Amino acid sequence: MIELHSLEAEHGVLGAMLRQPHLIDVISDELAADAFAWDDNADLYRLILELHADGNPVDVITLSDRRAELPSGTRTLAYAGEIQANTPSVANAKHYAQIIRERAICRQLSAAAERIHEVAHEQAAIEDKISLAQSIVLGLDASGNDGECQMIGDIMAEHVEVLQERLDRFQKGVVMDGLGTGIPDLDKFTQGLKSGQMIVVAGRPAMGKTTLAMNVAADVAINQKKPVLVVSLEMTKTQLTDRLLAAVGGIPLPSLKTGECAADHGPELAAATLRLRDAPICVSDVPVMTISRIRAVGRRQAHRFGGLGLIVIDYLGLVEGEGKGRTEDVTAMSRQIKLLARELDCPVIVLSQLNRGCESRPDKRPVLSDLRESGAIEQDADIVMFVYRDEVYHPNTQDKGIGEILIRKNRDGEIGCVLTAFQGDRSRFMPLASRAKQENVVKVNF
Repeated sequence: MIELHSLEAEHGVLGAMLRQPHLIDVISDELAADAFAWDDNADLYRLILELHADGNPVDVITLSDRRAELPSGTRTLAYAGEIQANTPSVANAKHYAQIIRERAICRQLSAAAERIHEVAHEQAAIEDKISLAQSIVLGLDASGNDGECQMIGDIMAEHVEVLQERLDRFQKGVVMDGLGTGIPDLDKFTQGLKSGQMIVVAGRPAMGKTTLAMNVAADVAINQKKPVLVVSLEMTKTQLTDRLLAAVGGIPLPSLKTGECAADHGPELAAATLRLRDAPICVSDVPVMTISRIRAVGRRQAHRFGGLGLIVIDYLGLVEGEGKGRTEDVTAMSRQIKLLARELDCPVIVLSQLNRGCESRPDKRPVLSDLRESGAIEQDADIVMFVYRDEVYHPNTQDKGIGEILIRKNRDGEIGCVLTAFQGDRSRFMPLASRAKQENVVKVNF
């Protein structure tokens, strides 16, 4: 067993900085003051950095002049002088700093274990306990200060590999660097759904938000072989499975529900069943969920699959908040969803309802201000797309069977309108066979 602190290493670092002040910048890039176990050492370290940042010389005299005593009441001059005198060599200063950092992390682990022990004895739902324990462990900081800033030259050295990867894709005829949606015209706008992105799919009721999201999920899992987590607070896993079977097999949804499909669409049902059986899709249909529980589920499934390709949350309006008021709750949830996408390194599609603002306009196509409950959704999202079908409002429209995907925000690309063929009875959006129809669609003002 090792000690959770090292007085010798702490004195070694402080002494090296006093003997060779040029090491201050080198060591401070990798070592935070909070990593020191003893308050006097941490305070002396902060004092050294403070003097150095002000452009003043650093030695025992200037330190004692700036602050006569350390937190314990020890005289700064005597303490710093003793450390300097007992540091014969500065050669291993960076190694000493590494020891300090590692022991600090060990102390964090010990404290986390104690906190998790307390959580285990609290009166709370087991899901909340697991989520809190996970957040405690994931909150451990092993980075020190070295991850805060990087020189552009160092970043460019790494970015060369990114540029080479893009060139390789281009030469192979592959232009996307993210997940496809199964709708090529939409992929041209997004260039693929990328890790860390929060993608909002919004619309009024009956427009097909869930259908579009599940179509994307099926394509990612079946055709791209990436694990998908679907968190459904609105539909049961049976309802979602029916929709997936209908979309994948091209089977009328009503015949699935009545049982007629086995007789009328037997081959299609068998083929769709086989494709979905082997697809890496996991579904959570627990009706009451908080964002912390969704994060816990996501972490477990990411561990199970060795990473997730996509998460779908259906939908934000049914996620429970903390009771601080719906606007404040949604603002916090939106931020947490964005952090979830970054943490699990995958895109997150979150479905959202709209307010009734579009109902009062002659053109019912939604705009960003129609997002319900909080402007934070618009702010945090990387992509915001609305699903609109004119036939919902105008049954005799010439655009019957046309689904419009209105991209209103696209942080890494252009905004625009993508037309699709909506097959409601088969629960799917399909690419249009002909683009001629696009010439007749009402143009959207962005």
